[in-house]
Amino acid sequence: MSDQLILVTDDGAQLNAKAEMHERGFVLHSRSGTDRNRDYRAALELLLSRLDGARIAYRIYLDSKPVQGIDLAQRELSFDRMSPVPTRFDELVRAMNKGSSSHGAWRRLLIETPGTGPARLREVVEGKGNVVRLPASELRKVKSSHIHKAVQKLLDGGDAPNFAPSREYDALTDTGIPLAPKKVFGLALEEALKIEVHPGHFSAGWGQICFELLEDAGLWIVPKKEGKARPKPNQTEITAELADFAPTEEERSWIEGNPKIASHLRRERHPGLAGEKRAQFIAEHGRLFCEDCKLDPAEQYGQEAGSACIEVHHHITHVAKMQPGHKTSLEDLKCLCANCHRVLHRKLALGFADAS
Repeated sequence: MSDQLILVTDDGAQLNAKAEMHERGFVLHSRSGTDRNRDYRAALELLLSRLDGARIAYRIYLDSKPVQGIDLAQRELSFDRMSPVPTRFDELVRAMNKGSSSHGAWRRLLIETPGTGPARLREVVEGKGNVVRLPASELRKVKSSHIHKAVQKLLDGGDAPNFAPSREYDALTDTGIPLAPKKVFGLALEEALKIEVHPGHFSAGWGQICFELLEDAGLWIVPKKEGKARPKPNQTEITAELADFAPTEEERSWIEGNPKIASHLRRERHPGLAGEKRAQFIAEHGRLFCEDCKLDPAEQYGQEAGSACIEVHHHITHVAKMQPGHKTSLEDLKCLCANCHRVLHRKLALGFADAS
């Protein structure tokens, strides 16, 4: 069997990083330029997470050619083993560059795993058997309340240390704060099942239960530069959303790109809510104007005609504060001019972070 280790993420993506077995454990080769081992960081964070998950003890040594003749004990890199994996990575980089003028060199490392046989080590490092993927029936025990609690923990400065930062997707709150989807779902899954959750327990990505439940709870998944674009919805999904809804031609084009916007438009058309919001706004401010651009249409068109320029937009309650069965209140609504309202709907359809 080759000494080469194949590093594949829990979502099935093979990393551009060279690692190989060693008599003391395994070696992760250095990164150089823009192409050689460009996934070095993702690889090291993946390796640390998998060793943690399998409860394998390890030590890390600088192993660049210029230092290979130095006693191993003098090459050991120090780091806080209780820190989250991303923090450990930063500590290791600082340690491997100590005493040099370099701040960004990611060097060759020897990761020693005393007491763990090569077969078991390969199984863990390559992600073959250290955790068992949970069935759909278990994943669906995650409810919106679990997700909201996970979001709040992350927004309050907490972390999901078993999960690395997302490299491909963001889960946006309604105020545009990006969170790592697997961190959110991992915390929610721990809350729902009362177990310690690791990345191998579930998959993330379009069409996966993780993304489905996160979006059902009010988060919006958007791809980063490396992530895959949202797949186009199928006609059955579009037809279902349009069954009891009569959108304008422009609204229909938005729904065909993202059927979930239909529920947003339905809330805005709730009988009586728009009238109540306008009345409340006038009582508070004495007139109608756009809350975003501050346009006062009455100045140009007169009070009665100008009021037709102001529309009511459903501004979603912060996802961390939403409860199952959340009902729209007047505080969830905003008064906007027609232009600002249309722009926000377009952003919502496209999944922009500031569509709120």
